[in-house]
Amino acid sequence: MYIIIPTENFKKDIEYYESKKKFKHIDTDIGVVVKDLILGNFVGKEIPGLHLNDKNNKLIKVRIANTDTKMGKSNGYRMIYYAVKEDKSIYLLSIYYKKDNKRILSNEDIIKLVKKYCL
Repeated sequence: MYIIIPTENFKKDIEYYESKKKFKHIDTDIGVVVKDLILGNFVGKEIPGLHLNDKNNKLIKVRIANTDTKMGKSNGYRMIYYAVKEDKSIYLLSIYYKKDNKRILSNEDIIKLVKKYCL
């Protein structure tokens, strides 16, 4: 069993989307993925090109359907998390809606979040 740790940045992202009408079920939508993560099922794809010190840990982006828009995963959320295998912790770093271009993180932004919350 893994411990799920939502970072302050992740909590702010959730609050932002909860305040919008077309994201009312975001908690339920991400809850399905969080259940997998607790069990150690690292769903999603590892983010390539980000050079982090520990090869045992994983930095992953997962697609999540937004049930409020009924568009499926391809037009849903993107959640970024960092899994630390040694102490069985998973840090939820960020979540954004795919079509919300101004909230999409750069690789540099992702690295800053990892350094701030996970290392």
